Amino acid sequence: MTRTSIYKIIFWLVASLIIAILLQNSLPVFWNAWLVALFLLPVVFIVKHSITKIKPLKGIKKWNRFFFLAIITLFWGYLAVTIVYWYFIELKANIIDEILINPVFIWLVLSFFLLLEYVLFKNDSSKKRETVTIYSNRKRTVLPINQIAFIESRSDFTIVMLIDGSNYKNTVKISEWENRLPDFLRIHRSFLVNPEFSLLKGKEVVVNSTWSLTVSRSYKQQVWQFFKA
Repeated sequence: MTRTSIYKIIFWLVASLIIAILLQNSLPVFWNAWLVALFLLPVVFIVKHSITKIKPLKGIKKWNRFFFLAIITLFWGYLAVTIVYWYFIELKANIIDEILINPVFIWLVLSFFLLLEYVLFKNDSSKKRETVTIYSNRKRTVLPINQIAFIESRSDFTIVMLIDGSNYKNTVKISEWENRLPDFLRIHRSFLVNPEFSLLKGKEVVVNSTWSLTVSRSYKQQVWQFFKA
């Protein structure tokens, strides 16, 4: 576990105590309030994990996923509070709706701490990684990012092509490669290129003067804007 991961765990433990203080007026005992706060923390990790999966999507599909994420987090918030009220504080189920904490308040509080975490740890997450680790041919392989020419998706696997022509087959999805290599440019459903070695020529991107890769219609506008900037 990295030092940053440890700091984030401490951050969320402190955040749960602050949330408990905010909820204390709705609950008879502070420890009950803290229990509610701890039950709400899985919502944070659901949101963080889901956003990384949703970001590569486009159009209506992307907004549909955000909508369902909102519904799921709302459901979990209700479930967490209900469990604490009902099973631990032993209140009657038929009056839960009268004392249930406003889910919008829960969303606002959790959103605040998510934003605060981003601000506090932004510098750590934004540091450029020099290498990326994959498993290729059942072997752990460390690749220098500045030597990657492009990533190609083929059915249920991807291929990492290096500048020297060597390539590495792996099971990492191309959408996950986008997250790992945020400085790379998606030009096609099947291609993610290193812009440092790429030039736009007509409807193709030429990588390292060696590979000519087609730009798909759905990525045409963002590719054009990138190279014309």
